[in-house]
Amino acid sequence: MPRVRRIVTGHTPEGRPAIVEDAVCPHVRTTAGARVADLWTYQGGPRNDGAYADPVGPDVPLPPPAGGGTLRVVEFGPREPGEEPYTHRTDSLDYAVVLTGEIVAVVGTDETVMRPGDVLIQRGTGHAWDNRSEAPCTLLFVLLDAAPLTGHPRETP
Repeated sequence: MPRVRRIVTGHTPEGRPAIVEDAVCPHVRTTAGARVADLWTYQGGPRNDGAYADPVGPDVPLPPPAGGGTLRVVEFGPREPGEEPYTHRTDSLDYAVVLTGEIVAVVGTDETVMRPGDVLIQRGTGHAWDNRSEAPCTLLFVLLDAAPLTGHPRETP
């Protein structure tokens, strides 16, 4: 995965707008065969006040925090022969934007090929990302906590 530069704005102690961080995102990990860069996360409503502190901890779970959201970049490498894509469901509203490459979005028995600029709005469905190409595919995700589906317990993989 290319290094992801994270630029964060905030305010000086005097209340003037400022860039409070400009660095390569330090929160990169590998999980379920994908490289994940967690850029931002919050619980409850987002806040823009107060002194800057990096809100991303060492173990950001797949779903966003209760009442909150997560911003991440994920690079999916080509699927290895015999490997199955990771199917999962979380109680979240997810916006997925393909930045580079090509990937197949698998939702139940439906699937569609996504290419750069394509956007998928995932609404609490079981789904998987399947890179059937020979090159990596990078997606930007915005995950927002949402109410669980009626009659379904809250799930976290």
